[in-house]
Amino acid sequence: MATQLATAENYEELIKEGFVIVDFFSETCVPCKAFAEILVEIEYDLPFVSIVKVNTTKYPELAKKNKIFGVPTVFFMNNGEMLERHTGVLSEKEVKSKIGEFLY
Repeated sequence: MATQLATAENYEELIKEGFVIVDFFSETCVPCKAFAEILVEIEYDLPFVSIVKVNTTKYPELAKKNKIFGVPTVFFMNNGEMLERHTGVLSEKEVKSKIGEFLY
C-alpha cells in the first residue's frame, strides 16, 4: 500500500481498517525527515502495512484531537484501535519489531 497523506476530512477513513502506522510530523522537524526515510524502507519491505502521514503544520486540529505534543509521534493501530503510541524516532528494526509483535 502506498503511503497516504491524511487531511482533516479523510483521517478517520484512513485509519479504520487493517494495520496502520500513523506518522504525525512537522515540515520543519529534522528528526521527522529521518523517520520518513525509515518509513520508506518499511513500506518497501512490508507492502501490506498502511502508512498514514499527518502534517501537524497543515492540520493542527488533528494534532490537537490526538494529543500530539511532540513530533514525530507514531501510532500503531489496528482496525481503528490504538495499539501503541510512541514519540520520537524509532529505528527501522524497532518499527519492524513492533509490527511483528502486533501482527504475529
